[in-house]
Amino acid sequence: MRQPPRARRALLWSCSLSLLCHALPAGAQEQPPAEAPPPAEAPPSPPAEAAKPDASGESAGETLVQSTSLPKPLMPASRVGSEVTAEELSRRPARSTPEALMEEEGIFLQRTNHAGGHPIIRGLLGHQVLILVDGVRLNNAVTRAGPNQYLNTVDPFLVERLEVVRGPSSVLYGSDAIGGVVNVLTLTPRFASEGGGNRFPAGVRLMGGSADLSLQGSLRLGVELQNTAALGVVTGRDFNDLRGGADIGVQHYTGYTEYDAAVKVRQRLSPGTILQLQYQAARQSDAPRTDRSVPGDFRIFSLQERDFLHGQLAVSGAGPFHRIRVDASALRQSERTDRYRVARDRIEREDASVWTLGLRAEGERSLSFNNASLRVGADVFHDKVTGAASRSTILVPAEFEPRPELARYPGSPTALAAGLFGFFQMDLGTNATGHVGARAQLNRTHLPEDDRLSLQFPGSPVLPATTEQALGVAGELGFQQRASEDVTLFANLGSGFRAPNVDDYLRLGVEGPGFVLPGRDLVPEFSYTAEVGGRFQRGEVARVQAVYAYTFIDNMVTAVPTQFNGETHTPDGLPYLARTNADNAQVHAVELSGQVRPVRSLTLLAQAAWVFSTQKRLDPLEPAAPPQTEPFSKSPPLNGLVRATWEPVDFAFVEGVFQWAANQERLSAADREDIRMCPESPDCQGTPGWAAVHLRAGARWRWFTTTLELRNLTDASYRFHASGVDAPGRSVTLALEGSL
Repeated sequence: MRQPPRARRALLWSCSLSLLCHALPAGAQEQPPAEAPPPAEAPPSPPAEAAKPDASGESAGETLVQSTSLPKPLMPASRVGSEVTAEELSRRPARSTPEALMEEEGIFLQRTNHAGGHPIIRGLLGHQVLILVDGVRLNNAVTRAGPNQYLNTVDPFLVERLEVVRGPSSVLYGSDAIGGVVNVLTLTPRFASEGGGNRFPAGVRLMGGSADLSLQGSLRLGVELQNTAALGVVTGRDFNDLRGGADIGVQHYTGYTEYDAAVKVRQRLSPGTILQLQYQAARQSDAPRTDRSVPGDFRIFSLQERDFLHGQLAVSGAGPFHRIRVDASALRQSERTDRYRVARDRIEREDASVWTLGLRAEGERSLSFNNASLRVGADVFHDKVTGAASRSTILVPAEFEPRPELARYPGSPTALAAGLFGFFQMDLGTNATGHVGARAQLNRTHLPEDDRLSLQFPGSPVLPATTEQALGVAGELGFQQRASEDVTLFANLGSGFRAPNVDDYLRLGVEGPGFVLPGRDLVPEFSYTAEVGGRFQRGEVARVQAVYAYTFIDNMVTAVPTQFNGETHTPDGLPYLARTNADNAQVHAVELSGQVRPVRSLTLLAQAAWVFSTQKRLDPLEPAAPPQTEPFSKSPPLNGLVRATWEPVDFAFVEGVFQWAANQERLSAADREDIRMCPESPDCQGTPGWAAVHLRAGARWRWFTTTLELRNLTDASYRFHASGVDAPGRSVTLALEGSL
């Protein structure tokens, strides 16, 4: 795989150093210091309410986190999740936004390539986990069943904090929120009364890593006035081939480049009324599909583009509601994939682009009894998909020749989702709280006439244009009881759903272990989750939490063997597959965490997560055969970490992390055909267990912050299960930040 030209890398270095030289003399921290009092008026996306007292007067710790889209006086304390705060982000010099989640409880990170990264929550991933940016859906009509790279297109230097909800969240967020929700909250400009006293804040961040000889540089400029605030961020990111552990060495086909820009403006229109507008852009280029690249035949994501325009109006004290928020958004996500087949002197190109227009309105009212509150809302999202396929030659460059029969999606399919939801919570006596919620959502998918099969295989039928409809419903019920001064018990019952999307209906071509054919007549997937847990918490000295969750998923959409023109395999030997609601699955998840602070300067944390899953699959080629039972695809192994943090003074820290995962031998049939997990199939033994030790330290002095991380001190060779790229070997990462 080609490396970025030397001149481009040198230019990026020189520009970043120039930014540092100009910004550092005038820098100060972008956020107020941790010991500073909170701002007088919180920004529209406040920190998650996890640490606020619940109805019993007890801090909820990490038990309660829901993706924040409205300031709320109370959150349902029985829900389970976590938050990566701005302070934690500064201490974890994460190379990308997905990697900032690597140490979160209950999350297992899968990376197909160095430019990807997708969270697995309780064994679920892809279109069964919902990704939000500032409360707006990043999932769209072509989000795949497997891991995708959308989260990696969010600039890590733009992130202010991350919120994670584990478990179904379809009541508030609709389709796809079966396994959980990850909400990326980006930097928000402050008004003069909220900021650090500087009317024109500025800052620069630099990060370099030895594992991939990477350099990242970001510049931000802002304005903080009484009723107007603005912030702009530009970032350049350059990565070379990644070096793994001692037994791996340099991993070819892993380097790529990315450029990001964002601007966000807040305007106070009147007391209690704030308008916010933002635009984000990401351009990622030449990112190889590592597991599908060998000399003479390699695939790259030549271009990944994301454009995000978002407007938000937040009003306090409007009519019957105490708070109202309206969000309007336009999101474009575009992907270009090139496959270079040298032996055939051919470049095979696929393009896919999705425009998503969204509108969401919700209001919240505090009621006069039992500290109750009611939240109601409606949302609508419309997706339009375009796709194309073309070919050209390698040796003699020529114009790309359109090949419509090879397009991933024909014509311009569209998808519309419109939903209504309500959420009610209240105190149930002195030491208990409860909540209940429900959603109904209509999904309409228009599929154009599809003649791709008839073009590839003369005599095959043309699929007519049609409109598929699906109704998604979800409910949620939760309860928390304070059993004693230090012990709290909680339980939740919830359902989620995922409506079939354009990718389910229209995907055509090689995918995973087979050749997928387009289909029709799909119904939504539904999940049903029961969750119980308890927490012991004694101030800031100790906290222990244990959670067990059982999830049943019905009508799972999966690719099953089928026949086409009387054949079960393509001329290349790949099995024909068709999408259908043929599966159901059961997932058991156990999550344990504990934190103690024996002395004020020392914090010890340990956590572990375990998932055991099974799925039953029908074989349409053998209707009389009993269902096949196997593990859920890409199910993560038992994993966890131990972390010790020493803070001798308020402006410095030293932290050690021991991260581990057990071996994973429970594989599905699809896993055994996946070279990311089984390069030696059919004699595959799964993914070996591993352990890695990391050490990091940092300090803050006036306007300057630095963090140094030593990763994989033992130079272990390992990879996260289901990933296509190995983890970095022994390496150093240095992050510098200066602010004014």
